[in-house]
Amino acid sequence: MKSRLVGALAGLTTAALLATGCAGQKDEGATFEEPAAAPKGNGVEALEGAQILEKAKAALAQSKSFHLKGSMKAEEGKIGLDFKVAGEEVLGTMSLDGPRVKLLAVDGKKYIKPDAAFWKMTGGEQGPAVAQLIGDRWVLVKASDKSFESMFTITDIGELLDADGPVTKGATKDIDGKPAIGLTDGGADSDGTLYVATTGEPLPLKLEGPTPADGALTFSEYGETFADIKAPAAADVVDLDKLKK
Repeated sequence: MKSRLVGALAGLTTAALLATGCAGQKDEGATFEEPAAAPKGNGVEALEGAQILEKAKAALAQSKSFHLKGSMKAEEGKIGLDFKVAGEEVLGTMSLDGPRVKLLAVDGKKYIKPDAAFWKMTGGEQGPAVAQLIGDRWVLVKASDKSFESMFTITDIGELLDADGPVTKGATKDIDGKPAIGLTDGGADSDGTLYVATTGEPLPLKLEGPTPADGALTFSEYGETFADIKAPAAADVVDLDKLKK
């Protein structure tokens, strides 16, 4: 299954730059600890692929926060992602074969912090000068500026886990010790597999490419409070409109 996230961010970056067990028994002369009960299934294995995906979307939305991290190969190059998401707020980094951009959305405002390599890639002859002028500061993204707006679609659950075709249920697999079921949306030509937990809440756990070389994205830290998602100090923010004056 190819999450639209990977394809969308690739284009945007280029353009913008559980334990199991059975009941224990006691033997004379030996003592055994009672093993933990096997985690209870959540029933998604019995559903159709599209239904499982909808369950995963709902569970992801209800979790309020999560951490998405990893890298995947796209036509444009290797996409690297490391995002902490809490509702509409986000802090993270995206990269494409080297150049990196940090993104921050907090208190209703959005900021980007491209590195020097990004400015040089996108700014042409003026790139190095812009990189030096901005330095290690955040750039305020105006609400009217749509050129960077789509970079923040990672907070849109529907967009994040949208399928590109009919969703097919695949094999089960343990993801970091948690049982999960795979979903694909392209049959034999699928660009990857999304694994959804089959115990507890049906949360997405991992998006794997067809081969290890294609990379993977992991979902973790559900429901966590990310203290590092906070507004930058005024001295660390640049308003490009004011710089142009």
